[in-house]
Amino acid sequence: MQKNKLIKIKYLFILNMSLQRSRYEGQQTINSFNLFLDSEKSSIVGDQQSEGDDVHVHFAGQTIEAGDGEFIKLSLLNFTMFNNTYMINKNNSSFNVRGGSGTVASFINTLNLDRKNYGNLKDIASSFASNLGTYLATKCAAHSFEPTTVLPNTTSMSNTDNRLLDILLTAKNAGGTTIPHGITTLHIQCMETLGDSYTILGGNRSDDASITTFDSLKITKDTNTIRIQGYYPMQRLSDPYVYLRCNNAQNGLAMSVLNNENGRYNADIINSDILAKLFKDVEYINYNSSTGDEYFLKLQQRKLANLRFTLTDSKGRKLGRDKNEKNLGTAAGLTKSGTDSAGNTILTFENDNQSTEGNLSFTAVIRVDIIKNRMPQKLESEGIAPPLPARKAQAPIVWTDYGMPKH
Repeated sequence: MQKNKLIKIKYLFILNMSLQRSRYEGQQTINSFNLFLDSEKSSIVGDQQSEGDDVHVHFAGQTIEAGDGEFIKLSLLNFTMFNNTYMINKNNSSFNVRGGSGTVASFINTLNLDRKNYGNLKDIASSFASNLGTYLATKCAAHSFEPTTVLPNTTSMSNTDNRLLDILLTAKNAGGTTIPHGITTLHIQCMETLGDSYTILGGNRSDDASITTFDSLKITKDTNTIRIQGYYPMQRLSDPYVYLRCNNAQNGLAMSVLNNENGRYNADIINSDILAKLFKDVEYINYNSSTGDEYFLKLQQRKLANLRFTLTDSKGRKLGRDKNEKNLGTAAGLTKSGTDSAGNTILTFENDNQSTEGNLSFTAVIRVDIIKNRMPQKLESEGIAPPLPARKAQAPIVWTDYGMPKH
């Protein structure tokens, strides 16, 4: 009895394994070919809506179709792109400054790190100290703020250092003499709505804009000086990857934070449009598949007439642009200063055509497979014969009325 029970359990275990794996056993590639992409001039020789980082591909007479029991699989084999983006960009450079002084009762503004590539952390700290000191000097009794101390000292990520931000600003008059600055309150806030500057400076992220006294960094005021310290190690960039996304319905999954800029979700896991994540090197963003199966997606449609490939960061934002700049075509380049309606200083690009007329583009090779994963059962019995036409189906109409004629 015990032996029969064990055999039954073993049989059920094997049956369950086959049910779980049946979708992947016996798959057969019916057709396979490469799709070569080059987005450099896609708006001229292709769809006019295409850009170098947002490509619309129409197959026209080359439509790809899968039959019954088949599906279409896309796999990334190769991706190459010049890294014409900045480590410090629109999405990780901005922070808010709030405060008050004897000269200005209250002030608030959005400041930025200089947007460019940085070879070391000290250069980022120097940019932070310079831009913050210049702004504070316009809001208090000081003519300028001298960055007496700027840490970290590291000029290489491999050097011995704690990588902590530590800035000491000393108030000076026009003659260079140290004077009281008169600043009574000061808060530096790395707002979540402004991007990821908290990861660069090593501070805390502010998720609630209504908390006006939130401090992302430690601030210590003296009569003549202001010291600003980071809580955590600094970074030279906030996102080391570029995400290649495909908008066609597919079976991928991802954490909702990877699509954060398109709205908030109540679920941790959502259907994903990510085809691949690609590491950013200094000059290139390059990927070559080893097996052909690292990055793939299985389309839910059986007929493929068009594809759309876009490049974003890890939050779903277009490279170097925030969620409100989806229609802008430049990720990095020459900027100009301006002010918004609230009087805040803003930086905009001098030219907005990097993705159409400039050097923001990529090349890639996509392998397209049509795979049969099941053999559909079809009805093979003889079909029901259609009824005769009315002219052949007519017959005398007979009815009874208890043996009596109706009329």
